[in-house]
Amino acid sequence: MTELVLTGAGVACRLGDDEGTLIEALRSGASPPFDRYAEAEEAGCACTVIGRYPGDLSDEALGLDRSDGRFAGRASRLALVAARRALAASGLDPRSAAVVVGSGTGDVDTHRQIGDVLARSGARRVPPTVIPRIMASSVSANLAHLLRVTGPSLSVSAACAGGAWNVVVAAQLVASGMAPAALAGGAEAADLHFHAGFDAMRAYNRVDGPERPSRPYAADRKGFVFAEGAGIVVVETRASAEARGAPILARLLGWGASSDGEGQMVSPSSDGAAGAMEAALARAGVRPEEVGYVNTHATGTSAGDVCEVRALRRVFGHPPPYASTKGLTGHTISGAGAIEAAFTAWMLRDGFLARCSHAEPVDPELTEDPPLTAPVARRVPIAMSNSFGFGGTNVSLVLGAVTPPG
Repeated sequence: MTELVLTGAGVACRLGDDEGTLIEALRSGASPPFDRYAEAEEAGCACTVIGRYPGDLSDEALGLDRSDGRFAGRASRLALVAARRALAASGLDPRSAAVVVGSGTGDVDTHRQIGDVLARSGARRVPPTVIPRIMASSVSANLAHLLRVTGPSLSVSAACAGGAWNVVVAAQLVASGMAPAALAGGAEAADLHFHAGFDAMRAYNRVDGPERPSRPYAADRKGFVFAEGAGIVVVETRASAEARGAPILARLLGWGASSDGEGQMVSPSSDGAAGAMEAALARAGVRPEEVGYVNTHATGTSAGDVCEVRALRRVFGHPPPYASTKGLTGHTISGAGAIEAAFTAWMLRDGFLARCSHAEPVDPELTEDPPLTAPVARRVPIAMSNSFGFGGTNVSLVLGAVTPPG
């Protein structure tokens, strides 16, 4: 089997996009306040808190001329920031690489703008640049265009598991020889339509202010908080990375996927989650007891967090150390799986395990197997990253340290 590795990772989220700053946040677990979402408040949403990327995404800041920037919506711009960070770390020339990066939707804000123009002025006033913004593959298409890529490009959309699914498909392209390397991940940008839909589902924390709204596993958790973000990893074969002298961040040992198959669109399933984890371990050739950490999907919902721990117990017996990093980032939907894969790879490289921010007091159901509530300085050989989405789509990634300890 072809050995695959990650040679670079980039993240753009509410904490910024500087790798050192992001790693320090993971090490400490300190979370700055989230942002007030004025548009949501004006629209009457119960949840008026959001995580916004603080950087400048204008054409000028990104070095884009008008012809390049006119097709790129906010999610594509977030992905570009993350991709540039990943490429800088990897040293990869992306021109022959694949681009496999998706989002949960196209650029929803452009849909809204089209609706406004149609209502006000009719079809003749719709700008000719809107289709590349609203198509489902907008993010991968824009990255391929802006990075002048000649390899395959496509987007996988799979709700909150989308980022991880894009990593899996990219890995398959590289392993098959269809591309020598791939940029893989996901991105999501803020939009009021998106926000109002989740608010109507009562999936959000509709109670709290900016200080502590995202708190997976806490006894008093109230739901998740949406946040903008993009995560990109560079996937290539170990042989290719070593031949060009690239730094290897982590090994991509395997992956597994499942669907819940229970006829529930939005309710989580322990069986489905366990199935993805078991499949990932089997593909990686890893025994459960070899896994030293799990970066869980947990978002802060009352049902989902505990459901995943039940799945961990089924797969591992007594679970290894686990935590959700969404207490720091919020839930970035299609960005989450790739952001958390990047975080997990950094932990493996740098020898620490991130804690679950704001998780105390922990849910009493988890007393026997609580999440990490304090950061741990520890090198582990293998870690897992989980992503689960609406429609019952589940993905687990198994990553390995470059030089296993011991």
